[in-house]
Amino acid sequence: MMKRVLPLVFIFFVLMPSLSSGKVFDQVVGVVDGEVITLSDLDEAMPMFGKANILDEGNPLDKEIRLREVRKEVLELLIEDRLLQKVASRLNIKVEDEEVNKTIEKMKQDGNIDDARMDKELAANGFTLKGYRHFLTVQIRRVRIVEALVGPQVSMADERLREYYQSHADNYLSPEVRVSQILIKVPPEAQPKDWETAKKKMEGVLQRMKKGATFEETAARYSDDNVTAHSGGDLGFFTKGEMIPQLEAVVFTIEAGGVTGVIQSSQGLHLFKVTEKKAGSLPSFEDVKNRVIQDYYREEVTRLYAKWLDDLKARSDIEMKL
Repeated sequence: MMKRVLPLVFIFFVLMPSLSSGKVFDQVVGVVDGEVITLSDLDEAMPMFGKANILDEGNPLDKEIRLREVRKEVLELLIEDRLLQKVASRLNIKVEDEEVNKTIEKMKQDGNIDDARMDKELAANGFTLKGYRHFLTVQIRRVRIVEALVGPQVSMADERLREYYQSHADNYLSPEVRVSQILIKVPPEAQPKDWETAKKKMEGVLQRMKKGATFEETAARYSDDNVTAHSGGDLGFFTKGEMIPQLEAVVFTIEAGGVTGVIQSSQGLHLFKVTEKKAGSLPSFEDVKNRVIQDYYREEVTRLYAKWLDDLKARSDIEMKL
């Protein structure tokens, strides 16, 4: 199963402000230190927030309610970004187009996708390519602000790291699960009819198991995974971090012998069974020190950044008119 090819979810969420000039008849919906944000600014920012298709969802009444909610979200983020733009200007932080281009190219290489596939992925998540470029620009700028102003405040003393390791010991256990699967494949460019066919086949699999067939027998007969079908779908043992998050969250919480619900991926439909579980042992601090450093730093930066941003807003003259 493939992990998501596009890292659309970053630690920090922010929007690029609208590049349009103020419209004479626009409704003013916010003011940041005397700088106006209009209703047009909000609507133009939708594709930068993954909301390009917001009006394509639901019935008309639901759309209107959702639009109001999203506009409030976008307004808060635009206000925040106007503040951060001033900070970036003061620190002489700039993000060039070439850096954004390289970031996008790396995403495509890591995900092994072409331009057409990327456009499809972006559209599915409510982005236009132009909007996503703005989104990346602001993400990069924000990370640099954090590195300059917040990162240096984090104490990386060995004593602090050991305290964090001890209080978060569960995060560093290494339990293992043995998993089997039944896979019903769909073509790479699956159409709705392909998914319907796969769903009907999976329904037949579930009915067979309800009537008493074992998971292993069913996998051997119906699974489209030619590598594992003959062994009852056995995929072997996994530790945390080796599976996609949506699957890991399920298989590590069910008991041995348990079967998941149907899980959809780019490959098709999956049914998983946990056949064996091994309790994990706690590795030494030295063995996981690099992970501890990353986890501790990430949590501390997030906490300190939130405080810093609250202080910045408190010192600013902000009006919200929605």
